[in-house]
Amino acid sequence: MNDRLKALYKTQILAHAKSPFNEGVLVNYTHKLQAYNPVCGDQFDLYLKFEDNIIQNASFKGYGCAISKASTSVLTKHLLGKTRSEAKALIELFLKVIDPENNESPESITSDDELLAFTSAREFPERLTCANLAWEKVREVL
Repeated sequence: MNDRLKALYKTQILAHAKSPFNEGVLVNYTHKLQAYNPVCGDQFDLYLKFEDNIIQNASFKGYGCAISKASTSVLTKHLLGKTRSEAKALIELFLKVIDPENNESPESITSDDELLAFTSAREFPERLTCANLAWEKVREVL
């Protein structure tokens, strides 16, 4: 992992873990999902509000390590205004960025600093589930 990605890891993940976007219970949600990792105890309820085919709002409530909380924050932020197909594409992109089996440079996949911050999961596979927990759960509902 290059110095730029290391810096993103420190700044983006810590910022989102300390002051997450969209934290709280969403009123009038259309979907409630439960993301749980029994290995480390990370647990989040995710709330999505669809109108027609568009995610109008998203939020989460729960607890977990800095990586899982920050990742869930980034997810809810990036889902807003997306159609189901756009949300699926976003999730696949994120999972590709953090995939340790993927030999592509993360920076060749996306230029989004918030997504790139999680590339450390490639080098620390034990953190992969922390990074992808909420993303995998939302992918199930899409």
